[in-house]
Amino acid sequence: MRYVLGVDVGATRTAAAVSRHAEGSWDEPQPASLDGGRWVESVLHVSPEGVLAGGSARRLGLAEPERVATGFLRRIGDDVPFVLGDARYRAEVLTAALAGWVADRVAEAEDGEAVQVAVTHPPGWGAHRRALLHDALHEAGLPGALLLPSPVAAAQGHEPDVGAAIAVCRLGGEHVEATVLRRTPSGFELVAHTEAAEPAAGAHFDDLLLRHVLGRLDEPAVAEDVAALARLRAECTAAKERLSSVTDVTIPAPFAAAGGVHVSRAEFERLIRPAVAGTVALLRGVADAVPAERLAVAVLAGGSARVPLVTDLVQEALPCRVAVDADPGTALCRGAALAAQPHPVDPPHPPEPRGSSTALVASSPDLPALPDDDLGPPPRRPPVEITPLEPPRTRLGRPRRATTTKDGE
Repeated sequence: MRYVLGVDVGATRTAAAVSRHAEGSWDEPQPASLDGGRWVESVLHVSPEGVLAGGSARRLGLAEPERVATGFLRRIGDDVPFVLGDARYRAEVLTAALAGWVADRVAEAEDGEAVQVAVTHPPGWGAHRRALLHDALHEAGLPGALLLPSPVAAAQGHEPDVGAAIAVCRLGGEHVEATVLRRTPSGFELVAHTEAAEPAAGAHFDDLLLRHVLGRLDEPAVAEDVAALARLRAECTAAKERLSSVTDVTIPAPFAAAGGVHVSRAEFERLIRPAVAGTVALLRGVADAVPAERLAVAVLAGGSARVPLVTDLVQEALPCRVAVDADPGTALCRGAALAAQPHPVDPPHPPEPRGSSTALVASSPDLPALPDDDLGPPPRRPPVEITPLEPPRTRLGRPRRATTTKDGE
């Protein structure tokens, strides 16, 4: 069956969604299973035997931490490579390898390759970074992949009148981004964008809850037990997610009375309110880029968008309705899959320049331009040998290369 694939590569998690073509139309995108779950950690383990991602990479990294890479998406555009073992890899190569790994897992499940793949990227990227990722995806076996700014992916399915604006706030694992889009006849245009200078989203919420639980334990020595602390933090993450739908939880914790620490939603909201207030101020500030009467909706995406306090404070701050997807953690990959669906009724467009954003983003001379954080290619440095990345996995039995490149060529 024909299908399209949307991939959202985040700083901490990567998710994918599939939209299948049946009976003459495209189905609603559904999250794809990755490593048995709805997402996979944005972690790679690279060795002479090949590349692994997600939980397998994390587990191997316990014994070989020098071969594990994280945070590579945000490093695209930096020509200083990652050193993994005795080899060097650029950030875009690792990002493309992860996207290719995801595409392979989905292709195995669907018994065929996607007819189109869309990959999200941070909205502040300019042409240089997009070109780097575009070329790396091509070399990784994903030619013609659509590069989609993450807020445009989040806005898919919201169809305000032409000229109306949408505010999008993504609360990811580590980063908070706020963007304003304007609806155009051909899609969406980025009007303004900003992001929090300090972590203020999911991982920060987990840390605040962990600190609260540790303060309630009878045995403070647990904070010095690395394994116990990691298990407790995982329990806090799960409790944070449960508190979005229930009013209180009991977090299993060592040395706690009655086997756990009781936390109410009200307690949790008191812990995170300053961080959420900062996010709301960030969104309110970027929303000032358009007149209040032009703002049609505020869309909240990312796993932490399900926290009720976030919706409440955003609704108080903005003069428009607030939309939160039933599954905000996969909203971006599902939006990317929607954008990847072919539209044969659309008039033909001339080919996009290499590395340009092909993502429903038009240009308009009567609106302020989004600042481009790319000021052209970086200055040349002495050549650095970049090791070819050869994933051991194959796409339906056909080997492929992630990239082969040498710095300065």
